[in-house]
Amino acid sequence: MKILHVISDTNIGGAGILLLNLLRHFDPSEVESLVALPRGSDLRPRIEALSVRTVALDAPCERFSRTSIHELSEIIRREQVDIVHANAALSARIAAKKQNIKTIHTRHCYYPLRGSLWKRCFLGPWNNALSDLVIATAEVAAENLHSLGIPAEKIRVIPNGSLPVREVGAEELTNCRALWKIPTNAFVVGLCARLEPCKGQDVLLRALQRMNKMKPHSRVFALFIGTGSWESELKAMAKDLGIANRVCFTGFLKDVAPAYRSMRVNVNCSRGTETSCLALSEGMSAGLPMVVSDYGGNPAMVGKSRAGILFPLNDDEQLARILLQIEEDPALERSMQQAAYQRYAAHYTARRMAEETTRVYREVLQEKR
Repeated sequence: MKILHVISDTNIGGAGILLLNLLRHFDPSEVESLVALPRGSDLRPRIEALSVRTVALDAPCERFSRTSIHELSEIIRREQVDIVHANAALSARIAAKKQNIKTIHTRHCYYPLRGSLWKRCFLGPWNNALSDLVIATAEVAAENLHSLGIPAEKIRVIPNGSLPVREVGAEELTNCRALWKIPTNAFVVGLCARLEPCKGQDVLLRALQRMNKMKPHSRVFALFIGTGSWESELKAMAKDLGIANRVCFTGFLKDVAPAYRSMRVNVNCSRGTETSCLALSEGMSAGLPMVVSDYGGNPAMVGKSRAGILFPLNDDEQLARILLQIEEDPALERSMQQAAYQRYAAHYTARRMAEETTRVYREVLQEKR
């Protein structure tokens, strides 16, 4: 079966990394992939390095666009694809239906919906008509889709899967820790996410200030991995809170392995968008315990395992207490490390995600036949 993946990303974000993970793990004897993406996208060389063909798009495809619909219709017709798999590309879904081609789209985000009755009544029929099946990356995303008018029988939940974080040699690790000015005996916690208000980095900064007061000699040091529009505000906040010497903003890292291998705890303070967080599954592959807000899909990622601990949304005091508890209890840390890797291997590998996605493709084509 021939799949046209359509993605609107020009940079390398979460959706792009997930697509790369899928392309690496599809069985080439069963799935032939073609990727349509904006001209000049940073994703293109990475996709082509996997020996997957790409097609450059000149028109923006994420919203309704007659030009984009025409452009994508020509690609679908020329390439004779069996399925169009859209990632936030409305024009791709419309073009597929115009060509009488089966279409799937993936919902990566979760938000509490306002005005859901209006959306169900007016947007629901369109959402329903434009997708044969929809992949939700967590149960909470499935709830969003249902609220938007997608019937439950059309939704398949497939959590995001990640590649295992590579091992890092002692010399490389020492060099990176020196670059980030991590003290020798530090207990490093990390938060890997775009520096945006919805990701809640401010909660961890306030928790660090609280830890200073609760335990002045705490060894906790925080890495903030990523870039975004909130970077200058967060750096100023760290200075104002008197904890600038306890944090490092690494910026965007092409290779996050040294950061994960430097960390002892993987923190997620999200207050928006989160479904099945790639940074958490990557951290689990390295045996990192999770301390995460109870927002969105985070509780499902922890599950009933001992791989992580939840704290109430925006509660920096509780976050501080949990981090100090793990720092002071090596036995607890070891049990969480073991549980984290086991949970990754059972539920969050890229291979598992590709296999489940392939089953969805088979299901759609079986319906067509």
